[in-house]
Amino acid sequence: MSEPIISVDGLSVRFPVGRSGFWGGKQRLLHAVDGVSFDVARGEVLGLVGESGSGKSTTGRAILRRVDASEGTIRFKGEDITHKTGEEVRRLRRHMQLVFQDPYGSLNPRQSVLEIVAEPLLVHGMIDRISDARDQVVEFLDLVGMPPDAVDRHPHAFSGGQRQRIGIARALALRPDFIVADEPVSALDVSIQAQIVNLMQELKDELGLTYLFIAHDLSVVRHISNRIAIMYAGRLVEIADRDAVYETPMHPYTKALLSAVPIPDPAVEKQRQRIVVQGEIPDPVDPPPGCRFASRCAYRQDRCVEESPELRDVDGQQVACHFAEQIAAGDLVAR
Repeated sequence: MSEPIISVDGLSVRFPVGRSGFWGGKQRLLHAVDGVSFDVARGEVLGLVGESGSGKSTTGRAILRRVDASEGTIRFKGEDITHKTGEEVRRLRRHMQLVFQDPYGSLNPRQSVLEIVAEPLLVHGMIDRISDARDQVVEFLDLVGMPPDAVDRHPHAFSGGQRQRIGIARALALRPDFIVADEPVSALDVSIQAQIVNLMQELKDELGLTYLFIAHDLSVVRHISNRIAIMYAGRLVEIADRDAVYETPMHPYTKALLSAVPIPDPAVEKQRQRIVVQGEIPDPVDPPPGCRFASRCAYRQDRCVEESPELRDVDGQQVACHFAEQIAAGDLVAR
């Protein structure tokens, strides 16, 4: 097997959130990401899924060196990039790009589309003047399904879906190997979401791209991902092939997420079991010692509260659950 293009090992990201007292108390830290490990193979799409606040966007930004890692290592094409700074990071970003979530806030309203898409080329010294990139920009716009005359217009003239296409064109301008797509369709109408996902799939196949596709909706990542990683409260709870996640989910949290995905057939939707997750989300400033999902898990045992489960192989899927086999076999009954 070839070396992965991205390898994350034990990644933790913590942010200071003030001190515990008025007179110089202990520094308090928010545990945004805690001990996350995964690989992304060249040409693969890894879907990273979790609810808001789970740490998925922070994970993507740490890989791109937009936030610092507190612990762990990040490797790109075998090279340790965890602590690269300055010019090294600038050179690195020629090969790693980000597609933003908000197609409205991510585009400068004062710039034309030509300036928006060509700016990365100018910053990285690939052109001397913005005007030199006109033909290239038109080519990238055509690649993402935008007309040539869009090059001289400004963001206010476009819909949300069109703006996101422009954002994708900007990410492609440097011809990167790896793209972090940070919830690229969550701000769009449902009717437009499928168009953007299909576009990104076509671009992956045509340009040989590798994606970390971040989303909070399992139904969105199903059509584009090869594998899916489920994240909860800063930790990975399950990683498996796309079909395995949908057909045989192993972790209780994954099961709950899937039960919330609507099915267009009313008869099937009416008959299936809906798993309603109750309880409190753990405090990210003072996380519990055991499983992060224990406070909301219907299968919770004493061990879950006391001991944190590690990702381990269970029937070909990686699952962070002490009782995954018993739950799958029906030997452990939900409370």
